[in-house]
Order: sequence, then structure tokens, then C-alpha cells
Amino acid sequence: MKTLFRSLYLMVALSLGSPAMADNFTDGVEFFRNKQYQRALYEFQQGTKADDPRCQYAVGLMYAIGNHIDQDDAKAFSWIKKAADQNLPHAQNYLGYMYAEGRGTPKDEAKAAEMYKKAADQQFPDAQYNLATLYTSGKGVKKDPKEAIRLLRRASSRGLPDAQYALGIMYATGFGVKQNEEQAVYWYHMAAKKGYAKAQNKLGVLLMQGRGAQKDEIKAANWFKHAARQGYAPAEYNLARLYETGKGVVENQAAAAELYQSAASHGSTEARERLKKMPIAENDSIFQQKGAQQKNTGNRR
Repeated sequence: MKTLFRSLYLMVALSLGSPAMADNFTDGVEFFRNKQYQRALYEFQQGTKADDPRCQYAVGLMYAIGNHIDQDDAKAFSWIKKAADQNLPHAQNYLGYMYAEGRGTPKDEAKAAEMYKKAADQQFPDAQYNLATLYTSGKGVKKDPKEAIRLLRRASSRGLPDAQYALGIMYATGFGVKQNEEQAVYWYHMAAKKGYAKAQNKLGVLLMQGRGAQKDEIKAANWFKHAARQGYAPAEYNLARLYETGKGVVENQAAAAELYQSAASHGSTEARERLKKMPIAENDSIFQQKGAQQKNTGNRR
């Protein structure tokens, strides 16, 4: 799910609602942007008195996330449902998520699918993606990979990287569509350009293997780097392998060890095992320098 501010900002950008209803909501968003959360909440609450669905949704989100207000799923569900009942697609999508997870209401995957569909029919890409995931798994709806593909294509055409990555997976595996690694590369690349770490890593793997595109170890290494900078363990591991073997990059055993260490800290058992076989131990200079830098500068993120 999107962050609270991104959800609010998208509604402003889409210019939902009439100008007369926009004042409290847009003021609330500006206060939120400036981290004046109590004033933002006040504006949103004022807007609910005029039955503004965007303000109802915003108040619901603040209760759902517990941002400068006591977290309360039941109140979140109540407010978001009010907005969904007024046909606000953002609210319908989030309400679907609440039904799917059983937050503020008993878990009901059929109701989740119903709400996602209402928002998807309004061309809301997040809902199209969420509904597609249900069609791939058969949760709340009859399993239908072809319908999932149709929805993913719609969401992808609106630039949603989650959907673009999912399409890449479908084409790579032949699930719901004829297997086509060139199409997989295309969709991974579309998502990778938007900074989607999983797609960057998958694209790197295919480029390393020359599947769906001409083999290019240098480009593969660059995509692994992009994903590794985001702390994505599989990419850290893959990039470490390249530094260890000198493929696509200049061989650098110290860099490989550091990346294995990072991947292991992010949960990679493969990296943990590989570290045991590395000639560089944790007390060698690269680890000492890294520790010293963190001690002096604090968290780098």
C-alpha cells in the first residue's frame, strides 16, 4: 500500500471533487506536507462535516496508520467505507485491502475483490493490480490468469511499476500467457527504470544469461548495483558474485565480501554461506573502515 502522504497527494493531483469541496482537503494536505499533522487532521475533520469523501478517506488513513492520532482500525474502516460508498476509487481500493487483511472488519476476500473491482472499473491502477493478484491466486474470485493479465496490462499502461514487474514475471514463467522472455525483459525494464528493485535484479539476471536480450554483463552489473543500493538482498548477492569473479566489473574481493555481509544482514542465507568461504575475514580492513565510518557519521540511510 502507498504511504499516507502519497495517497493524499495523488488525490490532489487528480483534482477529485468539486472546487467548493476542495478547500479543507487541499489545506489539510499542505499542512501534512509541512509536518503540521494536528492542523492537517483538523482540516480533514472539518471537511468530513461537508461529507467530502476525500476528507473522509484522509481521516480514515490517519486512523489506519496511527499518524499523530491513536491507531484505530475500526474507526479507519468506518471513515474509509464512507468515502468508498461515495464511489471514491482510492477509498474503495484501500477498503479492499482492509477486507483482504481483516483490518477493522472480519477478513472477507470476496468483499475485497468486490471493492477492488469497483475501483478498477474507474481505471485506478493500484486496484487493477490488487485485483489481478486475486485472479492469479483464486482468492475471493475464481482463478483466472487471463483476466489477471488483462488487468495488469491496464495498470502497466498507467505506469504502475508493481504491475509492470508482475507482467514480467508472467511472461518469464508463461503463467496466463505464452512464455516470452523478450517481453519479460521489456516489462522488467519498464519497472526497473522507475527504481523497482525486484525488477532491476530480474533484469540483471536475464542480461547475465543472455535470455530475452543480448548478453551484457556490464549492464547486468549496473542493474544489480541499482537494486543493491536499495538494500535488496538478492541483488547484493548477485553483485557480490560478479565482484568475486570479475564478470561485468573489475574483480574486487573486498567489495564482494562487503556485499555478501550486507546481503546476509538482509536475510540472505546464500550470502551467509558464501561468506564462510571468502578469504577476507570480518576483522580485515574493509570491515574496520566501514565500522569506523558508521561510528563517525551515523546511519548512512
